[in-house]
Amino acid sequence: MALMSGSAYKDSIKDLKLKSYAFGRRIDHPLEHELTGPAIEAVALTYDLALDPEYQDKITLISPLTGERINRLTHVYQSAGDLIKRFELMRDLTKRHGMCIGARCVSGNIMSALHTVTFLMQQKKGVPYHDRLLAFLQKVQSQDLSVAGCITDAKGDRSKRAVDQTDPDMYMRIVEEKKEGIVVRGAKFQISGATIAHELICMPTTAFREDESAHAVAFAVPVDTPGITYLHGAPAPDFRRFNGKDALDMGNRRYGVYNLAHIFFEDVFVPWDRVFMCGEAEYTHQLVSQTSPTFRCVTTSCKCGHRDLLLGGAAVIADYNGVGKAGHIMDKMTEMLFEGELAWGSIIAAATLGTASPSGSFYPNALMANVAKRQGTVAIWNVARLAVDISGGLIMTAPTSDDLAHPDLGPFIEKYMKANPGVSTADRLKMMRLMEYLTGIGCILLAESTQGGAPVVVQQMVIKGELSKRLEEYKKRVKELAEIAG
Repeated sequence: MALMSGSAYKDSIKDLKLKSYAFGRRIDHPLEHELTGPAIEAVALTYDLALDPEYQDKITLISPLTGERINRLTHVYQSAGDLIKRFELMRDLTKRHGMCIGARCVSGNIMSALHTVTFLMQQKKGVPYHDRLLAFLQKVQSQDLSVAGCITDAKGDRSKRAVDQTDPDMYMRIVEEKKEGIVVRGAKFQISGATIAHELICMPTTAFREDESAHAVAFAVPVDTPGITYLHGAPAPDFRRFNGKDALDMGNRRYGVYNLAHIFFEDVFVPWDRVFMCGEAEYTHQLVSQTSPTFRCVTTSCKCGHRDLLLGGAAVIADYNGVGKAGHIMDKMTEMLFEGELAWGSIIAAATLGTASPSGSFYPNALMANVAKRQGTVAIWNVARLAVDISGGLIMTAPTSDDLAHPDLGPFIEKYMKANPGVSTADRLKMMRLMEYLTGIGCILLAESTQGGAPVVVQQMVIKGELSKRLEEYKKRVKELAEIAG
């Protein structure tokens, strides 16, 4: 079996016994739960689309590893074309679900970087890390598994390195090596899709020194491995999910919950065949450096898709408000398009200027990837601001479906909250609620666009570092043109 359906995916995770909690209560039935059910629907969409003949070229390919048709979300990038196909896919999928498919997304970036680093370690160290990774990847592809990627550690006191923390568990670490495998302890924070995946793949969150080798660990484990506890994030908009099911109240009713969890590893055993790095601190810098640009491009491509939804939503709400043809509305939407396409162009450039590694994996140009991520973050905030401006104040003050159905309140709402005579009040309110969601007032996507794939300050550091490398050459060139010596 190489591809499964959305219903088969749901069946495959419904009986997993996870220690998973939200709002202080254990989640026993993830398919029905208010906070996991919508995210499961978004991931199921990626399975169903892979079986759609009209969508097949966008989301599937023949695996160089298994020879079978696989989902592109389980593929290790091997060319600029592979990267661009993945970016186009992420943008299109976001326009379809308006949320996140983290249960299948981040892991591809990690596995592509591990593909390079395990290859080099195996050559240099003689440990079969690369063979293990290929075996794991073959399992993922042949069984069409969802794998959540885990990078961010708890980190403790940010002013101190891992070795200087009062509590050494602030960074994931190896606490014991056994004949059969290793034992790890620590936490991974803000992990998208962790509780609705089949597997977790973990890597270091930063580069480590030789005296921090216990933290240089990469591995994969099933999500229901003993010793793992999950705590869902609790953004305020999620509370609305417990108070009704009406589309008017939800915004993005079917898919719209950003599924993430903090994961606590309490002396978790990992067999050797699932260990891809064990103490090789000297390779952590390369692993992080190769994962980062790909991750930043992928998350930016998602945000480009979200920008497309914001642009469409702004156009619809302008029509519903009766001002769809106003010149200032078109000016604002033109600016929205401009902002997003700058980011899109940068990630295409990052892929085009990318590099093939000795193992055969391919990764984007780091400078352009960081430029793309920074612009993508700026764009999504600026576009959201313009969308709020176009929508009007009702985006934050819309009544509920219960209010609309109330015998005393309903008539007032129907009369006074109608704008365009050709649009029902209910449809206008539904669109307002969706715009509340898309602009980040009713979800965490705007904040995630800043923090996901590293905050803006990190991109600024990379860009600043590249500037330092180039500046002397640029200064030299202008002096030559001005005929100035020295």
